[in-house]
Amino acid sequence: MGRLEKLRELMRTKKIDYMIIGPGSNMFYLTGFTEEQMERPLFFVIDNWNAYFLAPKLYEEQLSNFHFPVITYSDDENPYKKLSIEKGKVIAVDDTLWSSFTIDIMNYFSPSQLVKANEIMKELRIIKDDEEIEIMKKGVEIAEKSFLNTISQIKAGLTERKIAKMLIDEFINNGADGISFEPIVTSGPNTSMPHLRSTNREVRNGDIIIFDFGIKYKGYSTDTTRVVSLGKPSEEAIKIYEIVKEAQRRAEDSVKEGVMACDIDKAARQTISSYGYGGYFIHRTGHGIGIDVHEEPYIAPNYKRKLEKNMVFTIEPGIYLPGKFGIRIEDMVYVNKKGVIMNNLEKDEIFVV
Repeated sequence: MGRLEKLRELMRTKKIDYMIIGPGSNMFYLTGFTEEQMERPLFFVIDNWNAYFLAPKLYEEQLSNFHFPVITYSDDENPYKKLSIEKGKVIAVDDTLWSSFTIDIMNYFSPSQLVKANEIMKELRIIKDDEEIEIMKKGVEIAEKSFLNTISQIKAGLTERKIAKMLIDEFINNGADGISFEPIVTSGPNTSMPHLRSTNREVRNGDIIIFDFGIKYKGYSTDTTRVVSLGKPSEEAIKIYEIVKEAQRRAEDSVKEGVMACDIDKAARQTISSYGYGGYFIHRTGHGIGIDVHEEPYIAPNYKRKLEKNMVFTIEPGIYLPGKFGIRIEDMVYVNKKGVIMNNLEKDEIFVV
């Protein structure tokens, strides 16, 4: 059964009459077409019988390559009058659709109920097919090669932003389509803030440097974190690294079909807590990844869902000591009876450059 047929089956089960998808990951998943949102409606509309694009006329030729009917409108036409949607029906609207479009849909079609499309779409996307997994494996390979090329060029005096730019250049040179998020390259005391973006701080001898990076490849995301030291790391950094490494290993070893996602988080969290650093592990253990860099499932204390074959997610425990440094190690994992790690990048020790 294809993706559209599975979607329609779920729509019937949920008694949803129409789904309106905007540019973004859901549109790419269903059609292969990708575009940014803009001020003019560009929708993919699905009901029990039809699936078609509504788009400005300037997209007519481009969309003709995607094997779905295309209804176009010119700048002097009202696009909503071209939609075959009955008033008073249940409409699912893409979660990321601009609110101005959602208000227009409400005003023109007076739905009896408006629901989030992602409540259905996430059930399709949470289980990857073999092709999706192979694409992500290749993406990880490109990202890891780029990381190794970049750290071989690090020297004292380079800024975090400069190193991040070097990493992005390596991504593109090695075949990435782009980045899945702005790389986090932080150093020294900046590493204790998990989502701090790269700054103009110059790296210095003895610094811990965090590399949290990912690429886009054939529409899919990767996400990996490794720890680097400029010169020999301190004994304290090595100690914390070993604790985080053990926590990640225990979490990865506990990945199996049928295990609750929250229990994977528990395995990492209990390990870190047993060494007295539980209060310094300040985020969930992982997140699903696919077209979006963050999607279901979530490896978190309150996420009560059993793992299923071909779910893909990260495992990334960390310890963050304010004003000193932070340590995080992150792999991508998919479920095939047990957990299979996509990464091949060394993590037994801190990378020393």
